[in-house]
Amino acid sequence: MLTNGLVLRDRYRIVCRIGRGGTSDVYLAEDISIGKKWAVKFLECRDDDTGWLAQNEINMMIRLDYEMFPRIVDAWQEEDGYVIVSDYIEGVTLDRVLSERQIGRRLLIDWWIKIAEALEYLHCCRPSILYLDLKLENIMMKKDGSLKLIDFGIAGRIADRGSLYGTPGYAAPEQYYNRGELLDERTDVFAFGMLMYAMLTGRRPVESLKDQKRIISNDKRIPSKIRNIILDCIEEDKEDRYESMAGVRDALEELKGKKSTVFRIRMLAAAAVLAMSVFGFVMVSNVAAESEPDPARVMMEELAGHTKDGEYTDEGIRIISGYIESGCLDDETEAHFIYEVARNYFGVKRNYREALRYFKKLDQQMYPDVSFCIRLCELQLSFEEDNDNYAECLREFTSYNKGLGYDEQRYENDLMIATLYEGLRDADEDDIRAEISCLEDGLSELRFAGEAGSYIDEEGYYEAEYCRRLCMIYAGLKDVKNADKYGETALKLIPASRTDVRRDIKERLESIKNSDAEGENETYNKL
Repeated sequence: MLTNGLVLRDRYRIVCRIGRGGTSDVYLAEDISIGKKWAVKFLECRDDDTGWLAQNEINMMIRLDYEMFPRIVDAWQEEDGYVIVSDYIEGVTLDRVLSERQIGRRLLIDWWIKIAEALEYLHCCRPSILYLDLKLENIMMKKDGSLKLIDFGIAGRIADRGSLYGTPGYAAPEQYYNRGELLDERTDVFAFGMLMYAMLTGRRPVESLKDQKRIISNDKRIPSKIRNIILDCIEEDKEDRYESMAGVRDALEELKGKKSTVFRIRMLAAAAVLAMSVFGFVMVSNVAAESEPDPARVMMEELAGHTKDGEYTDEGIRIISGYIESGCLDDETEAHFIYEVARNYFGVKRNYREALRYFKKLDQQMYPDVSFCIRLCELQLSFEEDNDNYAECLREFTSYNKGLGYDEQRYENDLMIATLYEGLRDADEDDIRAEISCLEDGLSELRFAGEAGSYIDEEGYYEAEYCRRLCMIYAGLKDVKNADKYGETALKLIPASRTDVRRDIKERLESIKNSDAEGENETYNKL
């Protein structure tokens, strides 16, 4: 163990311990000559394996030149252990990220592809390298949203000996149980499948593979295509898994709706986009040269102040539309904003002609809910009223949406679907009950996700919107008890700054209570 304040090699001052693993401790250190921060790993000499692990990690990492891996800058042996100095990755591990907020499915797929490419890079090295300890705790997310794989303590060459090292649940059977089998790329494929499951659900894999496969197979919140990829990764017999990470990556790119491209080991630096929709905003990280301003970043600066109640204002839509039509945005950013604009025209402005125009620009494999929106737009724009088909499409949309699980997209869609039910011509009792069911089921799922730590509803935004919509519906039905229950909850969550929304709820509750009181008086007078 290294103590705070200790200076190593007259250069690295230990600041504090920042991590502990099964074979080592990791410290934050300051370079007293240049003021730079470094990560210092100390492996205490406990047995013969310690030296092998330390030398193995050094040999591996000095060969790596890839954006997702930290660099080793110094290493030496002390009397009681080994010291490895590498890049300090400032950020948080994925297990913490996922415990604090739900990540949208499209962003998860982007992350999976990036991690798969990183593993493929390792496997394509000569000699090949296995990572062997893939798990949430070994992946860092930096402040700019980029990912880094850390801790190469047990990574090894494909031809190296079998190992008992690994994390229960993530490690493949041939690795964790030391069955005497030669480890190869498919050993990392297994861990990658378990990582996908952990990132999607926020749950740690269980050690029993039989139990884990049953859990995955029965979890209806996991989309079938993703479930199939995971299950194909975690077959007990490695002969039944994907042959390589390239096969997994191809499956993920197909899932995303992109044509598979030939992966280049030495990737060119490019603009990396992190699009996490939060009430109409996106965070964009860019690594382009400062001399060439990124259009997405410039657009975001122009959009500042052009949102209200989680939606873009008319001026905000005008700004985004201009950038889309100019063709200056990269494909992924452009698609994200086309989707945002289409939903705004559709669910907020109810301009179905413009909504249809934008929805038709999108890849429906990448945005599956778009197919429902296009049908609904076309029905709204038809000359003949087709209330039955419109209601049926809404029911199908609702059923599809329930399968999204603890995903922010699910909650956004619920609120939009409720608005669309309100637009039904001559809505009957079944339609109203379907709208109530959509909202109450979504609210129940949202609250359960919060209790389980699977999704964090920032400032209670979605819960407030669910309750506000339900208050409006029950008020229209003259259901005082439920209108009051949901209305009071909404008022507790909606900020005081949203005066118009709060006033509307209070007036509805007051009106229905007065109406109910008049009804009681009328009944009393008749008696």
